[in-house]
Amino acid sequence: MPLGQGLRVSGSAAILLALAISLGCGQEDPGRVTAGRSPEPVVAAQAEPATPVGDPPAPPTPASESPAYGGILRRAHPTDPAGFDPIQDVSITTVFLTAPIYSQLIRFGPDGDFDTLVPELAQRWQLSQDGKQLTFHLRPGVTWHDGEPFTSADVRSHFQRLISPPKGLFSAQRAPFLHVAEITTPDEATVVFDAKFATPSFLSSFAGGHFMIVSEHVMQRETSEDPRGLRKKPEALVGTGPFIFDQYEPGVTFRVRRFDGYWDEGKPYLDGIDFIIIRDPATRFGALAAGQVHMSAHGSPSLSPAQARQIQQDHSEDVALERVRGPFWLGAAFNATRPPFDDARVRRALSLAVDRQAYQATVAGGDSHGVGVVAGLSPPETTFAIPQSELLDLPGYRQPREADRAEAQQLLAEAGYGAGLDAGIVVRGDVPLWVDAALFFQEQWRGIGANVEVEQVEFATSIQRMLRGDFDIRIGGIAFNLPDPNQVLFAPFYSEGPNFLYYPKDAEVDRLLEAQRLEPDPARRRELSMEAERRLLVEVAPAVVGHYSVYNYGARRDVGGWRARDYMLYNQYRMDSIWLRQ
Repeated sequence: MPLGQGLRVSGSAAILLALAISLGCGQEDPGRVTAGRSPEPVVAAQAEPATPVGDPPAPPTPASESPAYGGILRRAHPTDPAGFDPIQDVSITTVFLTAPIYSQLIRFGPDGDFDTLVPELAQRWQLSQDGKQLTFHLRPGVTWHDGEPFTSADVRSHFQRLISPPKGLFSAQRAPFLHVAEITTPDEATVVFDAKFATPSFLSSFAGGHFMIVSEHVMQRETSEDPRGLRKKPEALVGTGPFIFDQYEPGVTFRVRRFDGYWDEGKPYLDGIDFIIIRDPATRFGALAAGQVHMSAHGSPSLSPAQARQIQQDHSEDVALERVRGPFWLGAAFNATRPPFDDARVRRALSLAVDRQAYQATVAGGDSHGVGVVAGLSPPETTFAIPQSELLDLPGYRQPREADRAEAQQLLAEAGYGAGLDAGIVVRGDVPLWVDAALFFQEQWRGIGANVEVEQVEFATSIQRMLRGDFDIRIGGIAFNLPDPNQVLFAPFYSEGPNFLYYPKDAEVDRLLEAQRLEPDPARRRELSMEAERRLLVEVAPAVVGHYSVYNYGARRDVGGWRARDYMLYNQYRMDSIWLRQ
């Protein structure tokens, strides 16, 4: 097995891999894996087993059943995307549409853990012994959908644009690669990333589902005059993936069709995918129940608790129901660049005033079909998460609530808002769950004298206002494609981080997040990460976390080859292994 294929690596263990992989050292050492040798699986700092969120679904495809070719898969899609540029448009609303079109260097394995890396456009890879140089050897004979050859120049240009975007383009997912100093291409089949220093998740980060590669020639053609030129041109979606862009009719459908020249021979099985844009949740549910679509919407617009119960009670013969943990927390984020939220006392007061248990019961559903769990900023039951027993003892999370509410009112008084304050919440209005969260926070804060008005806006408008800082409070959260502190904490909350959007600055949080970024010892890195998160939750209060998502998915039973995986929302939508029973 070539170096890199099937290699097992946890996000916090890449430094250990750096000690285990040699770049062609002449002397063989039984304790090392050298280039050309088949590596044994490396397992370290594994994620803790996730607490089940429901009965696991039966595998949709029996082992004895062979995939069938043909057919058009119809997927419900909740709204039009804000844009089509993989660098800026990283919302799942866009990723669902573009993931079948593009490919990455490497991906996470199909079994749903973050410890297995498998090849896509890179056939094999090497991480230097010091963890600072990563070399990818590219798959030969790959072509773009327009017939142009895929080369290392495409990889270099894409990641250069990701890491150092031109003025006017927001690169939302560059945090894992900020330490990259240089990208070189010794030949058309090799690309080398040289970093300033080693980080624990260097290699694993490339497997995140956002890092789909755009061709150099398309990028140059479409962005030479406008760096945002790719955003509004779906016809410029030219990839190396299993499906070719076919047609987009805003508000109606987005269509892709089979690419016969796909590098993974024999795939895809489908002739194409039609994403049917249905904004109304009840209409989406009706289309699934009636067989007008094969799959429900995924992510936040997935089935509500009531809809999931109805599937179980009335449609279980035709629709398979799945429950899966989502890589996203939903809550209320404060704009710390404008009063009164530039005052930590105000932010802390509003955090202390929220009853997280009541939120679970009323907003998230509160039963076996509920759409969320109580959590902090890190995904529950993963390596870096604060243990649940400790989390529930923190201010704002603990019960009973009287002491926290009293402290909240005292903090508002100290900040000069004893007579109350006025503010607004911006929320995208096309997802009822998000609106319910906004209304819940509004009611909770009314109890301590805060008058907060809820403003519902379109999805694209919500993104624009977030980027401009045009809000007091917004309903949203942080999503990730790898449950690593560099994505979950460093990117948004480090004051010089790439996604630091109107959050409060805190020197101690900066120190802790920078330290964990460089820490090679997994146990010590976990301690630093949890210390930073405790401070963020209790002292800094950049946001109030309502819940970490749990999604209810429905798929017609004629869909084969599909199974949702915990925290893999951004990572499992290439759709090349999905098929339809004819």
